[in-house]
Amino acid sequence: MTSLRYLIVDDSPTVRLTIKQALSQEGVPAESVRESGSASEAVAAFDQFHPQVVFLDISLSEGAGARGPGPIDLLHQPRNPNQGGHDVARYMLGKSPDLTVVVCTGNPSDDPRVQALIKAGAFEVLHKPIRLAQIREVLQQVAKERAA
Repeated sequence: MTSLRYLIVDDSPTVRLTIKQALSQEGVPAESVRESGSASEAVAAFDQFHPQVVFLDISLSEGAGARGPGPIDLLHQPRNPNQGGHDVARYMLGKSPDLTVVVCTGNPSDDPRVQALIKAGAFEVLHKPIRLAQIREVLQQVAKERAA
């Protein structure tokens, strides 16, 4: 697990800190972790850092101009940096199909964006507020899945 690169994408500094703490407690070195607080930062970090695991807030930076879970061009960056976590995840999965995406959401499981990402290949869904124990459990699952 320590050889993997992680990207934490959430507009909440508290959520990012919680995930970073869990990674640190699991022995992940700080240089293997990057974080982003917006959709545009997330895309740039993904393209430069090439993480294998992404913790991603599904409702990230969705604002006036954001598109819903409709089809997007998976091989190009989102056109609007406020498109939200759903489009960012689809972009990342389109460029790196073996990417492990852990969706972080405060929305119910029946949210169509969550369902669409599960169909697109998201690994797991964590419901906010996120606890350290949840993250550790997901990290163990990721390690088992990647070892297989």
